[in-house]
Amino acid sequence: TRLGNDVLDLSRLESNRRYALTEVDISQPMEQTLRTYKLNAKEKQILLVCDLEADLPPVMGNYDLLLQIFVILVGNSLKFTQPGGKMMLRAYQLSSSHQNSEGMDFIRVEIADTGIGIAAEDQAAIFDRFFRVENRVHTLEGTGLGLSIVKNIIDKHNSRVHLVSEVGIGTTFWFDLPVYDAAIENRTDKTDKGDRAEAQDASALEPEPDEAELSKDAAEVSNSPASMPR
Repeated sequence: TRLGNDVLDLSRLESNRRYALTEVDISQPMEQTLRTYKLNAKEKQILLVCDLEADLPPVMGNYDLLLQIFVILVGNSLKFTQPGGKMMLRAYQLSSSHQNSEGMDFIRVEIADTGIGIAAEDQAAIFDRFFRVENRVHTLEGTGLGLSIVKNIIDKHNSRVHLVSEVGIGTTFWFDLPVYDAAIENRTDKTDKGDRAEAQDASALEPEPDEAELSKDAAEVSNSPASMPR
């Protein structure tokens, strides 16, 4: 089920499992996501826009995990944006003033919509497991885990997810990814190999949560009030 899959994804992300970060053309998962939701957006009469700065360098990331971020956030935007609204994916390179202490440059990624927005009092907890924003008008299905997964994926990229939202105006999620550097990837790869050598007896995959854990998490969703999962 979708709930079971989301619980498993989140359990893996919250573990100490390492994910390979390598060279990624950020435009590819963004454009793949827009192709996936093109028909859905057309049916809802929502304009999908992809605004990519020209000649963007690749980022340091995990393609599959980044794709999952876009699928979750674009899917949410389409759920909570009314017909005639707009949803935009944007990526651009930050100026050198945003370099970190190691002189690394960053790409900023934004996912914005003209949807119903998130109240200020709900924004602090929006990335918590099973958190749902109660809304008298909108009662939409969801596991309540999507934004927790997004947060944990971005954590695995050594970054943070931010949001700006206003009820009745819309929401923008954004995060920064480092520009790809082969030297950094090589250092990370050597560290990962060292860690694996010290743990030869460990399984290559993280242990799956047991059935009791899945049942407990599913029960939390079933007992939560009908609401808007963001």
